[in-house]
Amino acid sequence: MRGWLYLFLFALASWLVLSHLYPALIPTPAETLAFYREVGLSLILSSLLLTLYHSFSGFLVASLLTGLAMLLALYSRAFRDFLNALNVFLQSVSVLVWTIVFIMLFGVTSSIATILVTAMASFPALLSAGVSSSEKVVEKYRPLIVLLKPSKLQLYRHFIVPGTLPEMVSAGRVALGIALRISVVAEAFGSAGGIGYRLVYSYDLGIKAGVFAWALLLILLMIALDQLLLRRLEEWVKGWYW
Repeated sequence: MRGWLYLFLFALASWLVLSHLYPALIPTPAETLAFYREVGLSLILSSLLLTLYHSFSGFLVASLLTGLAMLLALYSRAFRDFLNALNVFLQSVSVLVWTIVFIMLFGVTSSIATILVTAMASFPALLSAGVSSSEKVVEKYRPLIVLLKPSKLQLYRHFIVPGTLPEMVSAGRVALGIALRISVVAEAFGSAGGIGYRLVYSYDLGIKAGVFAWALLLILLMIALDQLLLRRLEEWVKGWYW
């Protein structure tokens, strides 16, 4: 807890110093708080909820694709090799490329584009953890699997899913963090709302307090989500599993 207090004091002191040195570029904390009062709680909440919707929807799509990939990988060694190659390919494609392509396909104001960009950004982290942890589980319980001779679906349900749960939750924590960061980028390029859209809108209009206010909101959202929900979920799963 003290670490967070020290970080807060350091960030606040740095902000105050920089806003004093560069008043034309960097707003003060008081100006940023005043911006929140100007835009109103309704706009703040609607933008926050839309960003959460984009992030969690993209993360859900990536999670479903990962679960399907882990199941199909049990049926074919060739498909496992394909997944490894696919993972390298996806990690090589810039988020900017995904954003432009999906905006071209679905339009600037479509939420589908933002969700798919978020999914493609978070998918590699989940896929890597899913494939590697599945192989570890199969190797660990190979004598039991040989003895029981379960079907592929039984193997997936009774061995793979519970056996990979701790690693998948840890990977999910990383992937959801990626989803939050990337959804804002996608919103900035093509969306009718969300924190990313509001941040770029403020930048285009030269509202420096708005840029800092929306950026600060995103940072606080990510920290709160990670520390209050995801970290606790990860600790609970690992404690329950072991």
